[in-house]
Amino acid sequence: MPGQLLLRRACQRNAARGIIHHTRPFNPLARTLATTAAPSAPSAASAAAKLQPGTTLHGFNVLRVQEVPQFNLTAIQLKHEKTGAEHLHVAKDDSNNVFNVGFHTPVSDSTGVPHILEHVTLCGSKNYPVRDPFFKMLNRSMATFMNAMTGSDYTMYPFSTQNPVDYKNLMDVYMDSTFAPMLREMDFKQEGWRLENEVHTDRESPLIFKGVVYNEMKGALSDLSSLFYIRSQQHMYPGGTYSHVSGGDPESITNLTHQQLLDFHARHYHPSNARFYTYGNFELEKHLQAIDARISNFAAITLESPTPTRLFTERQTARVSCPPDSLADPAKQTKMSVSFLTNESNDIFETFAVGVLTSLLLDGAASPMYKALIATNIGSDYAATTGYNSEARVTNVSFGLQGIKSEDVQRVEDIIMRVLTEAAQTGFDPKRVESVLHQTELSLKHRNANFGMMVGQQVMSSWIHGADPLEFLKVAERIERLRGLLATPRYFESLIEKYFLNNKHRLVFVMEPDAEYNDNLLSSEKARLEKKVGALTAEDKDRIYLEGIKLAESQETKSDVSCLPTLTVQDIPVNAQTHPTEDLPLAGVPVQWRKTATNGISYVNVARDINKLPSHLQPYIPLYASALGALSTKNHDLPVLDEAIRMHTGGISASVASSASPQSLSEAAVNLTFSSNCLDKNISSMYHLMGEIASHTSWQDQERLRTVVSAAASDASQGVVQNGHRYAMKAAAAGLTQSMQLTEALSGLTQVGFLGKLARNGVDQVGQVAQKMEEIAAWIASDVAPAKVAVISDPAAQDAHKRNLDTLLKTLDARRTTTTPPEPATTSTEKRPSSSSSSSSSSPPNPTTDNNNNNNGLFTPTFSRRFFALPLAVNFTARTFLGVPYTHADGAALQLLASLMTNHFLHREIREKGGAYGGGATYNALEGTLSLFSYRDPPSGLANTLKTYERAIEWASSRGGAAAWGTQRELDEAKLSVFQSLDAPKSASAEGMTRFHTGVTNEMLQERRERLLAVTVPQIADVAQRYLLAAGQDRSAFAVLGGKADAELFVKSAKEPWQLVDFE
Repeated sequence: MPGQLLLRRACQRNAARGIIHHTRPFNPLARTLATTAAPSAPSAASAAAKLQPGTTLHGFNVLRVQEVPQFNLTAIQLKHEKTGAEHLHVAKDDSNNVFNVGFHTPVSDSTGVPHILEHVTLCGSKNYPVRDPFFKMLNRSMATFMNAMTGSDYTMYPFSTQNPVDYKNLMDVYMDSTFAPMLREMDFKQEGWRLENEVHTDRESPLIFKGVVYNEMKGALSDLSSLFYIRSQQHMYPGGTYSHVSGGDPESITNLTHQQLLDFHARHYHPSNARFYTYGNFELEKHLQAIDARISNFAAITLESPTPTRLFTERQTARVSCPPDSLADPAKQTKMSVSFLTNESNDIFETFAVGVLTSLLLDGAASPMYKALIATNIGSDYAATTGYNSEARVTNVSFGLQGIKSEDVQRVEDIIMRVLTEAAQTGFDPKRVESVLHQTELSLKHRNANFGMMVGQQVMSSWIHGADPLEFLKVAERIERLRGLLATPRYFESLIEKYFLNNKHRLVFVMEPDAEYNDNLLSSEKARLEKKVGALTAEDKDRIYLEGIKLAESQETKSDVSCLPTLTVQDIPVNAQTHPTEDLPLAGVPVQWRKTATNGISYVNVARDINKLPSHLQPYIPLYASALGALSTKNHDLPVLDEAIRMHTGGISASVASSASPQSLSEAAVNLTFSSNCLDKNISSMYHLMGEIASHTSWQDQERLRTVVSAAASDASQGVVQNGHRYAMKAAAAGLTQSMQLTEALSGLTQVGFLGKLARNGVDQVGQVAQKMEEIAAWIASDVAPAKVAVISDPAAQDAHKRNLDTLLKTLDARRTTTTPPEPATTSTEKRPSSSSSSSSSSPPNPTTDNNNNNNGLFTPTFSRRFFALPLAVNFTARTFLGVPYTHADGAALQLLASLMTNHFLHREIREKGGAYGGGATYNALEGTLSLFSYRDPPSGLANTLKTYERAIEWASSRGGAAAWGTQRELDEAKLSVFQSLDAPKSASAEGMTRFHTGVTNEMLQERRERLLAVTVPQIADVAQRYLLAAGQDRSAFAVLGGKADAELFVKSAKEPWQLVDFE
C-alpha cells in the first residue's frame, strides 16, 4: 500500500472481501494514516533521534534516521549485516506497540501456497511444538491485535500490545513460527486440503475434499465482488504473479502437494527476503537483540527477480460468468470495468498523485464519473474494482459499474472514455482539488488508536516492491509538492493523457450471470474428485481412511501448552480506563461533553430517539439515514453540497441502531444518529451543513433517491456473503429480545430483502419511497423524537461548539412548530415464525409484519429454526440463547463461558475437524444473547455442526462437576482473552460514546470488570447449565444461510421442523 494515504478504494474494499486473506477475521485497513495525540515530551522519538547513521546495533547497521514532526515520531531504517534483512523502526510515545514481519511471496499458480503456508506456519514450531500456538496465544496475551495475512504477492504477520512482557512473548512466538515452523503434513492436510471419508469413522462413506483454506476460498469466490475483483486482476496482469489467485482457487488448491509447500517456505521465508517493522515507545535495542538472535544463524541468499508484467499492445476485452444474484434485479446483473495499468508502486509521489487524480474523477456527487455513471442510474453502484489499486508492483486504475443491462456494456465504456477525454480538456475546478487535499490533511490529524498498526500494514507492500519506507512517512511534503505542481499548466490533464487516453494497456472486463454457474461449479468439483478417487488403489483408500482417523485423534489430543509464554490475570489492571464526560444541556437538549486532546479535530453526534416511529415507516429508516447528505437540499444542489461537505468537514453521515437497556432486556432504545467531524476552524461551517441537511433535504429529488436505493440494496446484498455469520446470528436472535428484533429488522436479512425489493421495483416505487422519506422527516422534526448530543473536542473549542450547537438546536426546535408528524399506521398482528413453524418455503420476512409484542406490551420470545436459501457455496450457521441484561451478575460468567467454548471446544470441532474457516461462541453483553456460530462451513458438515453445538453445551455444563476437568488456568486464559478487547486503546472519536449510545456508565463498566475478574470455575458450569443446557432445543433459536439445493434437502430430512426462507 505504497505511501497511498487516501482513496485506496479498490484495495481497501477488497481487503474486506477476501482479496487479502487472513488467519482470523479482521477489519479492513483505514484509508488513511491518522496520528495519535501529540505528546508533551516525545521521549521515545527524541531518544531514537540521537542514533547516528553508520552505527551498528546487534548486527544491524543504522542506515538513516528521520524525524517526522507532523506525526511526532522518529523513523529509523536499518539493515542486518549478515542476512540483508531490512528493518524499519518508528519511535513514538504511543503505548500500543507493534511488530510486523513481512515476506515477498509471489506465486506461479493458483494453488494458494502462500495462503496455506500462512495457516500451516502457525500450527507449531521448533520451540513451541504445540498444535496451533497462534490461537493458543490469543488466550495467553493482552494483544490489542493479532493476525496473519496474505496479499497478492506478500505475506505478513503483525501484532500489537501495550504490555512489554507480552510484546517479548509474542515476538518470540511469531519469529519461531515464521523461521522455524514444523510444517507437518498433517497440518497441511487440515489447513489446506485433503481427501477424507465424509464420515471419517466410516470407511465406506464417500471420499470428499476437505480443508480449512479449501472451504474458505469456496466461500470467498461465492462473493460476487471478490469474484469480480479476482478475475479482473487475473486478466489485467497476464503472465505474472498477479494472473494467479494468491489465496488459492479451489480448482487448483487440490493440486498442491506438501513438498511444494516446504519448498515455497524454504525459498521465501528467509531473513534475506524479510522486512521487520517495529513501532511504539518500547526500546529499539531490545527488538534488534531478539531479531538478531533469531536470524543470525542464516546465511544471505540471492533473491529471485520479479516476473515483469506483460504489457498489452492494444485494448483487450475479457468476459467471464458468475452466479445470478437472487437479491438483485434479474434484468440488471452485468458488471463491467475499464482498467488501465498505471505507475510503478515504488514511486511514492507518483502513486500519491495518481490517487488524488482518481479521487477527483470518482469521489462524490461533484465528480465527473459520478455524474455520468451513478447519477444517471445506468447501474446500481460502482463496480468492485473501481478506484486506484496500488497493491501490485505496477498499479492500476479502474472505472466501472455493476447492476447494468448486458446491452449497456459498450455504452458504459463510451461514457467512461468520454469523461476522461473531457477531463483532459477542461481539467478540474481548483476548489474541488483543494477539497480533496483538505480531506487528506484532515485524515492525518485524527487521533487513531491503531496508528502504528496501520502504518505497518500500509508500508509493507510498497516496501516489498522496492519503495523507500521513510519516504512513505513524508506525507506533508507530498501534499506541498503536489500543490506546487498544480501551478504547472495541465498537470492533472497530462496524467489523464499519459495513463488513460494514450495507454494501450486497457482492459474492458465484463462479468455476466449464468443460471448454470453453480451447477457447473459443482460438476467441475465432482469431476475433479472422481478423477482423484479413480486413480486411488485399495491401499491408497485404506491409507486415507487411517490418516483421517489419525488426524481426528490428533485433534482430540490435548496439547501441553506449558512451553508457551503467558501473561497472568495479575497483569490485568483492576480499574478500567475511563473517559470522563460532563452533562451540560443546551436549548433544553441533553449534551454530553468530552474534553480531551483531539489534535484540533471536533466530533459531533446528534441522536434522535425513534422508538415511537410508526411501524409502516420503520423499514425505511435505514434508507433515510443513507439518503441524508446524498440528496440536494433546499439551498444547494447535490454537487455543491457535496463539495461544501468535503471542503469543511471529514464527512457527514447518519446511522440507525437499536440497543437493549443495561438493566432490562424487555426495554430497547432505537436512535438515528447524525455525525460529523471537522477541523476546529470549521466548526461553524460544519453545524451549518448539518442543519441544512437535517432540515432542508429535498426528498422529491427522485432520480438521486433512486440512486441511493440502488446503492443501498447493492451494498446490503454484498454484505451477506462477506459477513454471513453475523446475519445468521441476527436472524437467530431476532425472536429473543425486543432490541434484537429491531436490530434484525434494521440491519439483518429482513432489511436486505426489503431493499432488494425496492431496488427491483425501481422507478415504479421511487415516488412512494420519497413520500415515506418525507413522513419520516416530519415525524423526526416533531416533539415525538427527543434528541441528545455528544461533543468530543479539545477544551479550547468548547465555547465555539456551544455557540454553534445552540443555534442548530434552536433551528431544529423552531422547525418542530411548523411540522405535523404523520399519523401512526395500523400495525399488522402477523407473528414471526416460531419453532413450531412448518417446513414449507416462504418469502423473506417483512419488518412491518414482525411483531412479537403481546397485548400487555411485553416482549414474548419466540424460538425459530430457519434456513435462508441464498446463492452460496458454503454455510453460515448460528444457534442463539437468551442471556441477561448488562448489569446482571451472571453476565460476566456468560461472557467468559463463550470464550471458553470457543477456544477449548468449538474452534477445534468446527474449524480443525469440520473444515470451516471459523467457528465459536460469542456473548453479546449489551444485548444479552449468547450465540454459537460457524463461518464458511462446508454444506456437507451442517448436521455435524448442529450436533457440535449440542455437544458444546454438554461439554460446558460439565465444567467443575463430577468430571472436574475445568481448570483455573483455562479460566484465567479466558479472562485474558476477554480483557484484550475491553482494554484495547480507543480513538479520540470513540471516547465516552459507549455511555452515549447504550447508557452503560463508567460505574457499570467497573462493576462488570470486577465481576469478570472474580468469576470462578464452578460459576461457568452453573451458567452453562441454567442458560444453555436447561434451554434445550425448544428454547434456543437456529438460523442457517446456505445454498437453495442444500436448504431444500436439509429441511426435508430434518427431524425437527425447519422453515425454509427462499431468497433465491
